[in-house]
Amino acid sequence: MMTSKTPDFSKVYSLANEILVATKSIETFPFSMKAVIKEFSDAQVCSYSKAIKKYHVPITDFGSDSAHLEEYCGANIIFYNDKENKARLRFDLAHEFGHLMLGHKMNLSKDDPLYSVQEIETNCFAAQLLMPEQLLRECGNRGYIMSAAYIMQSFGVSNMASEKRRKTLAKTNYEWRNRSEKMYDDIIIERNKTFLDAIAPVNFKDNSNYFWEDEYERQRERNSWFSMRGR
Repeated sequence: MMTSKTPDFSKVYSLANEILVATKSIETFPFSMKAVIKEFSDAQVCSYSKAIKKYHVPITDFGSDSAHLEEYCGANIIFYNDKENKARLRFDLAHEFGHLMLGHKMNLSKDDPLYSVQEIETNCFAAQLLMPEQLLRECGNRGYIMSAAYIMQSFGVSNMASEKRRKTLAKTNYEWRNRSEKMYDDIIIERNKTFLDAIAPVNFKDNSNYFWEDEYERQRERNSWFSMRGR
């Protein structure tokens, strides 16, 4: 069976949406990635500092200075650098969680064509989970311009992550979406109404300044997610 050499964005988007709909851990944004990981998997989350003390594993063995998913002592463990700032750490944990949930192959060489595919998929997964497109679109519908600063402040992510997210938002006509997609959209927006009202109060009607990147730009920027790891 041949393995796809192109990212499966539909699968990634659907999986993130399923989590956003089913979760009991996400009550607002930003949220605890550790709680979400615990809710949806049996993976353990362990800081680099604790790993050195408990498992006597040096940080250099992880192959990453931010976070790393490893099968260790018969369990899936997401090791993370507890010295990183919270915004970057949240994205890195979501990235590694994505590898686990998407069933990715572990410990691939960077020369393997599948490596970059998996990295793009997990970065897109992390982006949708931490900065849901539905919520950003709704903020836009309420008249708010999706600047990197606005996304960063509202969702607790880094400037790099928020800028990439801004550029990958889809120019989507709601009426073109299928019934299943609309259902997810409606549920995600409804369950996060309190959060939306806090960051985007409905207090003016003009949303003419709001815009989406065109589809070509979206695809080009999507592929640039490969370079997002550790940002």
